[in-house]
Amino acid sequence: MLFFSGHSLYALLKQSNKYGIRVYCNPVNLISKKPEPKKLISKKLIPIKVQTMCGIAGAAGIPDSRSGVKKMLEILGHRGPDACGVHTAGKVSIGNTLLKITGDMPQPLVGRGAFVLNGEAFNFRELASGEGIRTDSDTELLFSMIEARVMEGKTPIEAVYSVLSRVNGDFALAYACGNELVLARDPVGVKPLFYCFRDNMESSESGKITGNTRSPEIAFASEKKALHALASGTGGEDSGFKPFPPGLVLSINTENGGTAERSLKIRPPEMRISEEKEAVFSLRKALEKAVGLRLTPHSGIAFSGGIDSALVAALARKRKPDLPLYAVGLPGSHDIGQAEYAAEALGLEDALITHFLSPEEIEAAVPQVIYATESTDPMKISIGLPLYIVSKIARENGVKVLLTGQGADELFGGYRRHEAFLEEGADVLDREIFSDLENISTINLERDDMVTMANAVELRVPFLDREVIKVGLAIRPERKVLKTDGGYSRKHVLRKAAEGLLPPELFRKEKKAMQYGTGVQKVLDKLARDAGFPKKEGNHIEKYLVTVSREKGFKLNRFSS
Repeated sequence: MLFFSGHSLYALLKQSNKYGIRVYCNPVNLISKKPEPKKLISKKLIPIKVQTMCGIAGAAGIPDSRSGVKKMLEILGHRGPDACGVHTAGKVSIGNTLLKITGDMPQPLVGRGAFVLNGEAFNFRELASGEGIRTDSDTELLFSMIEARVMEGKTPIEAVYSVLSRVNGDFALAYACGNELVLARDPVGVKPLFYCFRDNMESSESGKITGNTRSPEIAFASEKKALHALASGTGGEDSGFKPFPPGLVLSINTENGGTAERSLKIRPPEMRISEEKEAVFSLRKALEKAVGLRLTPHSGIAFSGGIDSALVAALARKRKPDLPLYAVGLPGSHDIGQAEYAAEALGLEDALITHFLSPEEIEAAVPQVIYATESTDPMKISIGLPLYIVSKIARENGVKVLLTGQGADELFGGYRRHEAFLEEGADVLDREIFSDLENISTINLERDDMVTMANAVELRVPFLDREVIKVGLAIRPERKVLKTDGGYSRKHVLRKAAEGLLPPELFRKEKKAMQYGTGVQKVLDKLARDAGFPKKEGNHIEKYLVTVSREKGFKLNRFSS
């Protein structure tokens, strides 16, 4: 009889079915280390109904990696206030802070290897059915699938890659098995992950590797601030931390620093959709599914009243008619007026929750957003402020998941610059749209995740669903930015897909960037001038933000432009 310490291992169950072995599980509370009663895992598995978001962190090759990871998780506590766990095996420690959406499953999951996940596999039910596994936990499903492949002889990186190649979801994860640590991030970079890796290999003057002075040093976390805490706590240099590339699966040998890579990155389309009717049908079908997959009992929508958020609301209300819509802005601001207009046009007046911002509230939130985004860049702060306050209000109302229209402009040509690209040629516009998607993580997604998770609210982006991206990239660029006698129709194919769901009058409404539509930019301008930074001298808002950062004791080498 074999006993395995850790959470229940469905991968082992598959092996037990194959070889007739009875598998037992001895779950362990990863904080107290007290074993729970042994439980028999049968072929008929009990649904757990778990959806979780969180922060993850890990380290290897540093003194007392377990204490270092605990320190990082303390910094990430806002991302997961419901539970915290750390697992150490050899030189590697990995950990998780848990935000429960529904259910309860502390991480790391431990079996042959150890696993932490920030994110969700939205198609996990399809995957579970294909694997013959009955579970409502995407975390345990992915872990069991990876473990099963390792037990079948695959290397850890091949096991992780083969599983994630089938996943439609947003994720940042780590899997430690033996001497291998595998890190992975979703293809677009919806979920943030930062890391530092020093292989500590000695080289001769010719550049030839001559030896290994000590074990490689590895650290990763959902936010850079956690890595800074690790560096300062271990005497390490506060540098070298960078975003983990979206779509990368990276394996690092914790003994010798050897690496291997696999790619999940978005790829150019193999086939193109030229006919408008086919494009509209395929896009609408993909969007309907993407929105439905992301709804939970505790969902809401960040609602500006523009076509993107209005379309998400129209699709969501088919499944959840009482879904709340959240709009913020100064009294009389563009976004408040547009949100009220759109909600009335959609017949969702009762679902709209408006919050009127005040200069005092914005001023009070500035240091919180600087800390959350780890930046004093005026653009990041001005866009992050209204989203931070939206998520704060939503959380106070019991909402843990916010859907947003982020990604629609990048995928469907929604910016004015896309008109100029079309003038240069359809292929130029095509390349620029693809480039926008490749860079959306560092430009937008990391900021948005950090300001919402500062309030323990998860942001979900149906326009960046794997299938929506696949369809969107396949649609010819001329269907996205349409040149007419009267000018240009940006996001043309998206507007056509919205016909019948949105009133025509919504298509004609002017869109403003969030910082201007909410009035936040105007308030920041005044706050900077009142703080003694004249606008005429230039960079006055950034100077104000740097001053706030200094006054709050933030280290400027961390919170810089």
